[in-house]
Amino acid sequence: MSLGLNVSIRYPDVPVLERPARARADGFDVVESWWPFDSAGPGEPEVDAFCASITDAGVQLVAMNLFGGDMAAGERGVAGDSPAEFADSLTVGLEIGRRLGCTMHNTLVGRGPVSDAALDRLATAALTAAAQGSTLLIEPLSAVDDYPILTAADAFALVERLGAGSGVLADLYHLAVNGEDVDAAIAARGAEFAHVQIADAPGRGAPGTGSLPLARWLRSLRAVGYEGWVALENVP
Repeated sequence: MSLGLNVSIRYPDVPVLERPARARADGFDVVESWWPFDSAGPGEPEVDAFCASITDAGVQLVAMNLFGGDMAAGERGVAGDSPAEFADSLTVGLEIGRRLGCTMHNTLVGRGPVSDAALDRLATAALTAAAQGSTLLIEPLSAVDDYPILTAADAFALVERLGAGSGVLADLYHLAVNGEDVDAAIAARGAEFAHVQIADAPGRGAPGTGSLPLARWLRSLRAVGYEGWVALENVP
């Protein structure tokens, strides 16, 4: 396992294009990012500028969220309600992935039950991602009323329906806050996680600021054979 940093949550007051360099200055050479644009379909100059911010900083982007909708208003994904935005976001996200070698794309599925239409779009997107060696990540979330993916079992169930090109993002903070038995989840399927994020609770702070046994969980992940990235997704 190797450690990376989510630049979006860690540097909320730093301009988007300056965050990769800030991470590098803080000693990180691997980063991940939430969707870095104001819309699902940014123009080419915006995409070029974001890619340049990564390469100029000398960091590796390993994971990036796709467009989640109006997050401030409570949206958590657009695959069901806005297929055009979802398609635009997927196209841009995969292009950034090709340019930067980023192979993991976290995809929020929308609030409420996952509709058949959303399921079809997500499955097609996963196949499109797989064609270029990338993975559509499905993540349990906490503190969001009626979000349909709350546990590791929920995420694996959806991934099994989506098929090739999809995988589970296990944010140990979200799982713990949702009441998951994280030790049991790791023992059962930790080796199958596609990506892992951590923060402490309460407060979603840095490891050591709360009560979660993050060190033990990371040791357990290593013991069951998890070999992917672990990203710090904590508030400053």
